[in-house]
Amino acid sequence: MRSAGVLLLIATAAGAFARPATGRDRQARVDRIGFFGGLGDIVSRRSSPVDRPVTLFLTEDGSVALLHLRWTGWGTELARATGRWSASDCTPSCASGRRTTGAARLTLSSPGSVFGHRVYRCFQIALTAQTWNRTRTCLRREGNFYVYAPTAESAAVPTISGHARPK
Repeated sequence: MRSAGVLLLIATAAGAFARPATGRDRQARVDRIGFFGGLGDIVSRRSSPVDRPVTLFLTEDGSVALLHLRWTGWGTELARATGRWSASDCTPSCASGRRTTGAARLTLSSPGSVFGHRVYRCFQIALTAQTWNRTRTCLRREGNFYVYAPTAESAAVPTISGHARPK
């Protein structure tokens, strides 16, 4: 009986020092939408979505990326981020090439289920420094996996600093 009283006292004391739930804590429970961040990769059952990524690689080798992303609207129908894009001119190689940077905007949309994860299935990128606007690109099922593919209204895929965008 004495040990039960001690446990009750410890539990009560711990509760007194626990911080109350903040708006951010309550929001974290609501916005359980992720995003498959490897835009140049396939999405398989082993893929894990990310939450509010700070960096997104647009190519498999990382030579083109969106950096320092700051998000608004995560967990709603549209999540928007602003940040910087960075692209290598790949001369003499993508790793050691000269980098070009500029302002970027990223919009995620179409939340839905993919392999049991609630994720944003589409994205659109606007690179303001070179007025490069990517048409809407969405996950498309290819057998046992998904790939990001431009939607039907997409035109030719533009380039940044001579580096072709992944399809």
